[in-house]
Amino acid sequence: MYEERRQAALQHIRSFMKRARELVKEINVNHLIEEGGLNPYMVAALGLSTMEEVAELFVYRRVERSLGTSFGNVIEAYLRDLLGGKKGKDYPGCSGAAVKRVSRREWICWWDIVLERGFELNGKKFAMTCLSVKSGPADINKDIVERFIEHAREAEEQGCKPFLVLTYGKRAFTVAESTLRSWGLNPREYLLVGRDLFKTFFGSPEYYDAVVEDIIRVSTEIDLFDLIEEKISELTKELKKRYGGDVRRLLKDLS
Repeated sequence: MYEERRQAALQHIRSFMKRARELVKEINVNHLIEEGGLNPYMVAALGLSTMEEVAELFVYRRVERSLGTSFGNVIEAYLRDLLGGKKGKDYPGCSGAAVKRVSRREWICWWDIVLERGFELNGKKFAMTCLSVKSGPADINKDIVERFIEHAREAEEQGCKPFLVLTYGKRAFTVAESTLRSWGLNPREYLLVGRDLFKTFFGSPEYYDAVVEDIIRVSTEIDLFDLIEEKISELTKELKKRYGGDVRRLLKDLS
């Protein structure tokens, strides 16, 4: 059963890598010149002096902007399958016509991952576990924590143990812990950061290392770095055809 969940989880990483490959292949010089793909003021401020430097900045920024946000959703889906959970929105009454027929959605709809199995903490037993997943410490602010608290209290009334999960990092920013405490909640009982997640649900914080190794192994199936380097070389040649080696001329043509 676990191996099935592990393989299902890794499919999300494989799909992400395939999308990344297609994104890199589709990049062309017109994205940079005609579609405002690169900020000329930034290029000037950074003192870039060669077409290769310009192409490298453009390609890496485009890849990061296009994939950075969506990767949080990929890791969430990865963890959901690895843990054998479900998305709250997949429960009855959480989407489609069912939502329109009621004044408010079911409490469970808000949660990113729902584990339909018992959980015990400090002698208190829960029928289920609910996780709100954020990428890392920088993705947390007071409003997010207070919203979590609101839904956490509702979940506990329904017999579900709530956790705010940060998928990486060593500890949350102070605002997360202080906000929880200000509402009378012990951060150690509601906050899972990085390795804490794997210690809680897999019995060992070292399971984090196994997850990283799995993702590294899958990522080598597509050599994205080589594709990026080839794309940088391709764009460099195109830019030199149009502007020679004159970066100033390129910058003036960007607006």
